Amino acid sequence: MPKILLYLSALLLTIIHLHAEDFTTISGNWHSISRSLNNGTETIEKEYLSLYPNSNFELVLLVSLKKGEAYVKDLRIEVSGIWEARYDVLVYVIKKINVPIAKEVYGINHKSLENFASSFRARYENDSIHISKIQSFKNNELQMTSEKGEISLYKR
Repeated sequence: MPKILLYLSALLLTIIHLHAEDFTTISGNWHSISRSLNNGTETIEKEYLSLYPNSNFELVLLVSLKKGEAYVKDLRIEVSGIWEARYDVLVYVIKKINVPIAKEVYGINHKSLENFASSFRARYENDSIHISKIQSFKNNELQMTSEKGEISLYKR
């Protein structure tokens, strides 16, 4: 009987180790797109996430907003820092945030544009540590749920 327990223990440790190893291939370039409509305002967010093998990451968020004739196209938010994946958890810590430019703006005054950029910048400034549970991971698809319950689907 002890040989069976030893065998099962070794098998369990191997499975756990293999499960942890699966997430080492998570590094690479990922992208996602989300669209929302709220009170006649359409928002499109394109997220480009690069997880580098050296544990650094870069995230570029392009946000477009349209309400009636007024719009902002591709407000760029750049975020960088460090990341780590263990078992089914991805943690990234933000070290730098930059909001350099919007590609195109029409019918929106400068103050409104600044407020719009500030609201997206605050999403990262106010919460520099992000923890997400990896729901599924395949070579070309990654689904995660943030600590706030937001689901993100990334593709390579």
